Amino acid sequence: MEQPLPEWVVTRHQDISPGELAHELGVHPLTARILLQRGFGDVEQAARFLNPTLGQMADPFGMKGMEEAVVEVLTAIDRGERIMIHGDYDVDGVCSVALLFQFLRQLGAQVDYYVPQRDQDGYGLNARSVRRFADQGYQLVITTDCGVSNVEEIALARQLGLRVVVVDHHTVPEVLPPANAILNPLQPGCSFEFKQLAAVGVTFCLVVALRSTLRDHGVFAHIPEPDLREYLDLVALGTVADVVPLIDLNRIFVRHGLDVLASRRRAGISALMERARVEQGPVSPQTISFRLAPRLNAAGRMGDASICVELLTTESYGRAISLARELETLNKDRQALERELLEMAVPQAEQQVERGRQMLVVAGEGWHRGVLGIVASRLVERFHRPVAMVGIDDDGIGKGSVRSIEGINVIEVLRFASDLLETFGGHTAAAGLSLRQHNVEALRERLDEGLCRGLEDRLLPRPRLTIDCEVCLGELDERFGSDLRRLGPFGTGNREPVLLCRQSQASHVRVVGNNHLKAKFRDGGNSLDGIGFSMAEDAALLDVPVAVAFVPRFATFRGRTRLEMHLRGLRRADERCPDRILTP
Repeated sequence: MEQPLPEWVVTRHQDISPGELAHELGVHPLTARILLQRGFGDVEQAARFLNPTLGQMADPFGMKGMEEAVVEVLTAIDRGERIMIHGDYDVDGVCSVALLFQFLRQLGAQVDYYVPQRDQDGYGLNARSVRRFADQGYQLVITTDCGVSNVEEIALARQLGLRVVVVDHHTVPEVLPPANAILNPLQPGCSFEFKQLAAVGVTFCLVVALRSTLRDHGVFAHIPEPDLREYLDLVALGTVADVVPLIDLNRIFVRHGLDVLASRRRAGISALMERARVEQGPVSPQTISFRLAPRLNAAGRMGDASICVELLTTESYGRAISLARELETLNKDRQALERELLEMAVPQAEQQVERGRQMLVVAGEGWHRGVLGIVASRLVERFHRPVAMVGIDDDGIGKGSVRSIEGINVIEVLRFASDLLETFGGHTAAAGLSLRQHNVEALRERLDEGLCRGLEDRLLPRPRLTIDCEVCLGELDERFGSDLRRLGPFGTGNREPVLLCRQSQASHVRVVGNNHLKAKFRDGGNSLDGIGFSMAEDAALLDVPVAVAFVPRFATFRGRTRLEMHLRGLRRADERCPDRILTP
C-alpha cells in the first residue's frame, strides 16, 4: 500500500493587496504575494524577514543559566583547569563540540573532547565516562546536545568533584540534573524568547556570551579577539541537519552561515565538499541535507563520530582529505545497510497497514541501530504513518527510532505507552525509545490505540500540498530570482514556495537517472525546464496540457546557475485544481 495522493490547497488572503507591500519593500509582486501568504503583511516585519542580520540576535544573557555557565568556563580557563567537552554523535552534536573546542582552544584553554559511540556508549552521558573523566584529572565537563536528562550521571560527576555545564536543547524532564549551570531555552523560568534552537545554536550563544564578557574585561587588549562569524558555518551545518525550524534566530544563523560555508575557509569543509562533488558557488540548505550531513552522520551511525570533530577543526588540508575519504567509505556502507534493512522492514509494515494500523512498529533482531532512524523516515514517506523502528540486541533489549508525519506529536503518543518503555524522549516529530523484547507486541497495540484516540474518525490526516500562489511562468524572471534568495534559506518552518501553473504544455519529455522525470514546460510564450524526482510514472500525463505544482529552485551545472521547476505534482489541466481554497 502506497502513500495516499496529497490534497492540493491554496490559502488565499483575499482582503490584502500585494501591490503596496511590493512597492514599500522594492520587491517583485510575486515576492510580495508569497510574503503575504506567509503572514508577513507588516512592512517592517517583512523587511526584517528579508534582511536577517546578526544585529537582530537576542542578548544571550537572557538565557537562564548563562551567567553561571560563563563563570564556570572562564574560571576553569583562568585556573588552568582541564576541560572536557562531551558531545553527541549526530551532526548537531559534532558541530557543537567542534565550535566550542575550537573557540576555547583559541582562548588558550586546556580542552579536550569526547564523542560517545552509539553501540558502546548509547546516547548522552554515562557513568563509565564520568568516572573516566574524573580519573583523568578533568575539573569541568561541558555536555553539548545532551545532558539535560542525565540526572544520575551528573549527580555522580558532582560526587566525584567534577563541575558540569549542560548545553542542550532537548525536551526537559520534570527533574533537572544537579549541574552547575544548564543552558536550555526549554527549561522552566528561561526568558530567552526563541525556544527552537539546535544545540549548536545554544552553543553559539554561549560563545557569544563568553566573548562579550572577555571583551568587557579588556582581555582582547592582550590576545587577538576571535571573529565569531568564522564559526557560523558550523552553526548552519548543525541547525539544518537537526531539522529545527529555519525561523527567527535559526534563520539568521543559517543565512550567514551558508555564506561562510560557500567560502570553504575551513579545510575540513573544503575537503568534504570536494568528496561530495559540491560545485563552487552558493550553498543551500539542500546541499547540507543531501550532500554534507549524510556523510557526517555516517560516522556516528557506523563507527566513531570523533573523526568528524577532527575534520571540522583540523588546519591540515591533507589530513582533511584523508578524513573526508574515510567518511565517504562509511557513508557507502551506511547506504548499503539502509537498503538491506529497508527490504526487511517493508513486509512487516505492509502487514500492519493491511490490518488497519495507524502507527507502525517494525522490529527485528540484530538490526543495526545506526540506520533505524533513516529507515523509519523511508517508511513514513512510503506509508504516510508514524513509524517506530526497533532493533533488538542479544540481551533482548530493543532500542528504536520514531519518526512522525505532520500534525502528529509522537512524544504525546509515546507517553500513552510509557509503562512499556524503559526510556523515551526527543522532539514532536522524531524520538528515541528503549524497551524489552517481550513488550514489542504490546507496544504495537498501545501506540496504535494512543494515536487513534487523538484522531478524528480514527483517520490520519491526509497529506497536503500547500500552494502559495498561482502564477504564469513569465513571472519567474530575473528580478524574482534575486528575491528568491532573500526569501530563503528554506527548510522546516520556512518551506520553499510552492507555485501552481494551471495550464502548461510539456515537451522534451524524458526519464533520466533513477526514475526521474525531465521536461520543458511552456505557458504562452514562456518556458522553464522542470525535473520531478521519482516521478517517471507521471510521464504519461504529459501528452495533454497539465496543471503543475512546483518549487522554483536554482540549479548549478558547470558553473552556470539558472532557475528551474522542481515538480511536486502533476494533474490534467481539465481536472479540478486545487482541491480547496482556504481563506483565513
